[in-house]
Amino acid sequence: MARIPAQAEAVVIGGGAVGLACAYALARAGVGVLVLERDHVGAGASAGSACMVCPSHADRTASPASLRTGLRFLLDPKAPLKLRPRPSELGWVARFTAASLSEARAEEGTRLLRDLANRSTELHVAWGDELGTGLAMHGTLNLWGGDGAAAGQAAVVDEARHAGLAIEALDAAGIAALEPSVRGATHGALAPGDGHVDSLRFTECLAAGARAHGAEVVEGVEVVRIDRSGPRVRLTTTAGTVAAERVVVAAGIWTRRFADDVGVALPITPAKGYHAEFEGAVGDAQRPIYFSDAHCVATPLDGRLRIAGTLEIGTDPFAVDLRRVEALREAGERYLGPLPDPSGIWLGQRPLTSDSMPLVGPLPGDRRVIVASGHGTLGITLAPVTGELVAGHVTGELDAPDPLLDPARFGGLSGVRAAAGRRRAPVSR
Repeated sequence: MARIPAQAEAVVIGGGAVGLACAYALARAGVGVLVLERDHVGAGASAGSACMVCPSHADRTASPASLRTGLRFLLDPKAPLKLRPRPSELGWVARFTAASLSEARAEEGTRLLRDLANRSTELHVAWGDELGTGLAMHGTLNLWGGDGAAAGQAAVVDEARHAGLAIEALDAAGIAALEPSVRGATHGALAPGDGHVDSLRFTECLAAGARAHGAEVVEGVEVVRIDRSGPRVRLTTTAGTVAAERVVVAAGIWTRRFADDVGVALPITPAKGYHAEFEGAVGDAQRPIYFSDAHCVATPLDGRLRIAGTLEIGTDPFAVDLRRVEALREAGERYLGPLPDPSGIWLGQRPLTSDSMPLVGPLPGDRRVIVASGHGTLGITLAPVTGELVAGHVTGELDAPDPLLDPARFGGLSGVRAAAGRRRAPVSR
């Protein structure tokens, strides 16, 4: 059985990309860190992401455009978006809908996310050199084909240029010169400031880097309760109790279980996603290829191609819908040609807040506890900058969180307990 110390300077709850980025940044700043992971490093959404580091796709999900897209896809079983809210999720859906009505709020959130993503990409490059994460900075290629291709390309290119992002419009010949294996695309756009990294390798490298700077990373230990009543924060875990000066809650979708303990609303819901991997199907691909019409991405990894996408809210978190997997394969074959049978299928739950903005910052009135969760599909992209922000809050370099990231922005717990999650016993493994 895993053993944990009785005391720690800072405890990070969660051993995914965000939690370990926080641990690495804190350890580099000289803070003594203990990481507690309920399963193993990278066991959650971090292992199965699309592996993109993508300022160009750092958009706020809660927007009028998302509402329109959601309504269009509502009855299509293969659509990239599926919404089947259970009764416990209805409050979250109502808040998400309300947050999606304002174009101005959507643009404000997207501006912040892109600023954060640009800074995070700089850190990805620096940390990649320090830790050997295997980061490749070859950009993201967006593709369009068929009716509406020209309009889709023009909208993305114009919006990116308006936002100050580097973007290059491509015709069919330009696409072929960049990625010879692509077929069937008439319009493309290259975002050269993007990169990609094997997300599990990245997470494991963060764990190794944190350990090298003195952090202790303990797997197989689940935190059951956060007690803030004393001079130190006490964590009840499946391996005993630990008292900490600071606690960082970076437990992904499981973060919502601690809403009662931390005293603020944490309206996070599981946004299920899939990937299918195809051994030996990488070809000459050098970068993530985003199929704009299907809203999914093919990312070349070591000897395999990963096609990832879809967003399911309110469905069975552990059930595989093979229609969704087939839709990923169909999108890949449309633009890349025949693919072998998948060598692996993955599904996981991304933590999505009801306004689709991350939660990053200390609790109101209690700076001992810092929340770092709710990154949705941008966990890998934003992990380093989240770590930097959390380290700034712990060391006192940052006085207050950005209002759009502030965990206090949803108010108290009254009326939101269903969305935030209730206390329950530890899950057997």
